[in-house]
Parts: sequence; structure tokens; C-alpha cells
Amino acid sequence: MSDLTTIDAVEMAELADILGTDVPNKGGDSSIVRVPELRINAKSRNKLTKKPIPEGSFYLTGTDDPVYAETVTFRPVSNLVQYFHWDEVDGKRTLINKSLAVKNPYKDEARDMRGGIACGMPSWDDRKEMEYDEAKKWRSMQHRVIRGLVSYTGKKEDGTEVVIENEPCIMFHKNSPYSGFYNHFIKALPKGSAVYNYQAKLHSIYNENGSVVWYTFGYTPETSTVLDLTKEVRDTMKVFGDSIRAEHKYIDEQYFKALSEGSIDNAALEALGDSLDADFEEVA
Repeated sequence: MSDLTTIDAVEMAELADILGTDVPNKGGDSSIVRVPELRINAKSRNKLTKKPIPEGSFYLTGTDDPVYAETVTFRPVSNLVQYFHWDEVDGKRTLINKSLAVKNPYKDEARDMRGGIACGMPSWDDRKEMEYDEAKKWRSMQHRVIRGLVSYTGKKEDGTEVVIENEPCIMFHKNSPYSGFYNHFIKALPKGSAVYNYQAKLHSIYNENGSVVWYTFGYTPETSTVLDLTKEVRDTMKVFGDSIRAEHKYIDEQYFKALSEGSIDNAALEALGDSLDADFEEVA
């Protein structure tokens, strides 16, 4: 029997809302937990050890001795869109703004830490009118943030085989990989279902443009098998949900603080304007 029968329906509805797990019936439709990021290796050697490592292989960050594999099995439990603005500050890449993580970027208000929406992301029509580099800068701020559980058998640099099973992880997809999860995984699922009921085999896709080489995520959804919602998966979802709520609380605090400071600045400017008007009247 699935553990789903023991989970309160209201609790699951709240989790689904914060995690963005629903598959739409119609198309289109800082106390933060640190988990490893699932990435694709694009280098032939480890920068630190100088040892050869397999290009196009998956690995998890957060360890000095990664485990690499050509394919992995991934079960998503959260699918959200979030905006991040990185820039150079004193010669160092620094996060200067980020937004709430939202389920639908076209309908939901992605409030950000500076009192704006979606880190100032222009509309699609406006971006179409921009020069390529300018549009690319804005596009790189939009991320699909996917949380889930990854399993695979891989090898370390020294050839030692390691089994990874149901390891919580996160993925940040921007630019060309941004739409892959939605187009090749979510669209393949039954309408009205939940993403956590299915898993996919992930493989890397080689891309090149002149001398530039990069890899994107490929998905093979296993739609013939509906997975049980076990206590382990439910507990992982709760941890992720609590993490997202904590992040949202912090971002909203910064958002309303920025609005308040902006209102104070505007009031000061208006008062200064009134004072200047009075001075001009006295001089006249």
C-alpha cells in the first residue's frame, strides 16, 4: 500500500502549492537548506587534481571527490521559476538580487529583494527589440529551479564504484536548458497529475557553436510507472517546502523594506520640492 494514504490531504495540497508540483490541465498553464546541485561536467580534467574526468557525465556538487555517471534517474518533487541577478562587485561575482520562486512566471508576482518584480525582467516583446547581448543578459536571470531525488551508480576519479540512492538535489537551468524540463518531461506526463509521481532517465546532450562547447539535459520520462509517495519522499518534500518558505520570508522582508525606503525617499523629495517652491515664492 502506498504511504500516500497516511498523508493529510490538506498538508499535501499546501506542499503542492509551495513546490509547484502540479501538471497543468491546459498547456502553458537565509535559513535555506543547502543540497547538492546536479550538474553535467563539461571539462576533461579536474581543475584541482589535474586528473582526467569524463566529459558529459553527471555529478553532484558539495564534495571534494565527486561520483560521475553517464546517466542518472531523477524524481522531481518541485518545479519553480526564479530570477537571479549576478554582477561583478569589486572583481567578484556577487548575487545582488533575487526573486520569489513562482509556479507560473506569467501569472504569479515574482517579488524581488530590491522592491521590484522579477529583478526588473523586461517583457518578451521588449526583449525581442533588444540587441543580442542585452537580451541575453536578461534571459540569463531567469532560472527553472528543480528539486528532487537522484539515484545512480557511478565512479570516482580513482575508479571506485559508488551507488547514490535517492539523494536530495537541486538543478538551476537557464538559457538553452531552461525549457527542457517543461518540454520533455512535464509535457509527457498525464494532465492533472503530479511531477513527483514519475521519474526520468537523464542523459547529457552535446552542443557546440564554433569553439564553444556545452551540454544540456536530456529527459526520458518513465510514464508507464506511477511511483508511490513514500514517507521518505514526503519528508524530503517537507524539508524543501520549509526551505522555500524561509527563503520567501526573507525575500519579502527585503522587498517591503525596499518599498518602504523608496516611499521615504519619495516623501523626502516631495518635501524638498515644496521647500524649494516656497523659497522661489519668497524670492519672487
